[in-house]
Amino acid sequence: MKNQKEIEKINNCIARLVYDKSILKKAYNYYHCVRDSEQFKHIEENFGVGVPTSVEFTPLIKKHIDVLVGEYLELDPDLQITCKDEKTVSNIMRDKKLKVDQELYTFLQRYLQNAIVNILLNGEQPVNDPFIEKEMQKIQENVEKNFVSEYELAAQNILSYIKHSRDIDLKNKMRELFTDLLITGTCYYRVKATGDKCNIQLEVLNPLDTFIERNHNNFYLNKSLRSVIRRYMTSEQVLAEFCDELTPEAKSQLKNKEHNSGIEGDYRYVTVPESLIYDEDSKKTVIANIPSAGILGGLEVSPVLPYETDITNRHENTITVYECEWLEWKDNKIVKHEGIKIGEDIYICRGEVDTIRSVSNPKECTLSVNGMFFSDKNGQPFSLIVNTMAMQDKYDILQFYRDNLIASSGTIGDWIDLAHVPAVLGVELPERLQKWLAYKKNGLALFDSSQDGANIINTTFNGYDDTIKAQSIQAIQMAIDSIEANASAMTGVFPEKLGGIQERDAVSNVKVGLRYSTLLTKQYFAAMDLMLKEVNYDCLNVAKKVYKNGLTGNIVLGPKMVKIFTALPEHFTVTDFDVHIQDSTENFQTKQEIKALNTELIKAGLVDVDQVVNIATARNITELKDYIEKSMAAKKAENDMAGQLQQQVEQLNQQLAQYEQQIGEYNNQIKQLQSQVENNNNAKLELERQKIAIDDREARDKKDYNDKQIEVKTKQLELEAMQLNDGNPYNNKIHD
Repeated sequence: MKNQKEIEKINNCIARLVYDKSILKKAYNYYHCVRDSEQFKHIEENFGVGVPTSVEFTPLIKKHIDVLVGEYLELDPDLQITCKDEKTVSNIMRDKKLKVDQELYTFLQRYLQNAIVNILLNGEQPVNDPFIEKEMQKIQENVEKNFVSEYELAAQNILSYIKHSRDIDLKNKMRELFTDLLITGTCYYRVKATGDKCNIQLEVLNPLDTFIERNHNNFYLNKSLRSVIRRYMTSEQVLAEFCDELTPEAKSQLKNKEHNSGIEGDYRYVTVPESLIYDEDSKKTVIANIPSAGILGGLEVSPVLPYETDITNRHENTITVYECEWLEWKDNKIVKHEGIKIGEDIYICRGEVDTIRSVSNPKECTLSVNGMFFSDKNGQPFSLIVNTMAMQDKYDILQFYRDNLIASSGTIGDWIDLAHVPAVLGVELPERLQKWLAYKKNGLALFDSSQDGANIINTTFNGYDDTIKAQSIQAIQMAIDSIEANASAMTGVFPEKLGGIQERDAVSNVKVGLRYSTLLTKQYFAAMDLMLKEVNYDCLNVAKKVYKNGLTGNIVLGPKMVKIFTALPEHFTVTDFDVHIQDSTENFQTKQEIKALNTELIKAGLVDVDQVVNIATARNITELKDYIEKSMAAKKAENDMAGQLQQQVEQLNQQLAQYEQQIGEYNNQIKQLQSQVENNNNAKLELERQKIAIDDREARDKKDYNDKQIEVKTKQLELEAMQLNDGNPYNNKIHD
């Protein structure tokens, strides 16, 4: 009985929500350059005669959508994580306080050790140093400013891991979502665990096969009331995905029964083009469907318009699978139910399923299907393709008429009467005409006046002119350019972004065009930012169940850098997070301005040249600011060191100047002393000369004295000898 109620609710969801989205099919056709072959048949055929060309599809809006998607994928906006539940916020505050206390304790311990060493070794008395108080205040401010809790760090690492995971393929999936959003004005996705419950699976849902009963009181689609996802699967795919939930009878039915997709409203077809062939039986040329010799040889699968009739086959051996979800109020809270319908009579009733609930609001839960409507206040999704279909048709019609005029263009010529062609030029008429044209080309138009009927000139006097005037082509081209300008004004993608810049365009005009384009496309990028935030938020919530035992992984940071991280379960599995994203266009403009400023910083000597590559290749604002701040900090420290060294050099130069001045004074004193020494030496020499002169004089005087003494002694001896010889005995005594 319970299963019967679930089956009724499943059928009710399908009956109420599933319908043929013909307008969206046409929008996808226009994006893929496909139009109903019968739409402009009435102007391609002119009373059975036909025209030289046909109405071809020339994409007008597709390139605008591709530019918007490509430009957004280039932005790579930063994601920031915050915790919002009361318990986690309290734990973060406590961790921050402990971190501050630990840093202060470490600093004071180091200072105390140095102070004790100075007291023991030098006998210094401790003093109240004001520097210590300032340093402690600085440490506290730095920790509070740069503190990142383990809760935020774990969530940030998980999102970075998801971003780089090959299995999840986030960037490619986001490209699909953004393209769907611009084509149809809607996009849908769901995040769920893989079959082994060990990883995350991000599934982009086809807007043509996703149906939601939107809750108009809430902006987010995952808070809708119920949803249906339609999928087309082979029996093997059904068994592979739902084998554990199928009954033996259902498995046997899937294995033995042939299914095809003959379901009304199916948009997937095998298209076989029409071709002209010669029928041997009827001996006529007839139209037949022959497989194409193209890339897929007639098996091209593409959405076509619901009213097209050139469909010869549908997908064979596929089963339509409906996955239904709905919310109910039970036991004073909202619960989610799931059910699956396979084919016509196979049901899987999962009943009430467990879902992730917010810690701060445990009564609410959401659908697994999420997405957004890029809609106005009336709730109608705004599609760039749907709202420019008439513009696209005019664009193709104008090009058809332009090309048809060119193809129908003739030449300027003369009328000629075959009876008046001179017979002397040949026997056969073609030979005569060729020779006559050859002579005329050389300036000699022959006619034979003797020939019958040759009394008039053999041409119509004015000839004929079947050429197309350039003004006609220019007028159509101006209308085509006007449509392109209107399309750019509507999408916000101006020629400057499409690369349509001409040489005569001034730099200021190009900058103004880019500025206007940025303002007009800001609303699209804001919607894409919201989708990116929601996808990451849902991935983080599913990660709480998938990685309930924690996650250890690596994040690629560059060509030679890999970060290995470990996210413990207590840091993210029971926490309510908010994912924030800054405005992507503002980030892009800021990034470009900083990169432009980088050159000036290098010229000013504020950034090292070796950081140029890092700054130029920075993926986001955070990396860019980090590189510049580090480079400027290093350069500032280098400049401070250079300034200190320069100051020391100046002090040394001053000291050197003082030393040179003292040396000069010493040299002057030395010169004076040398002069005094020289004077003293001269005086000494003079004294020596005087002494020598005195010694010479004394020697001469002494010699003279001695000579006189000798002379006296000689005379005395002579006198004494005379006394001895005088015969007087009384004077024989010698006197001294």
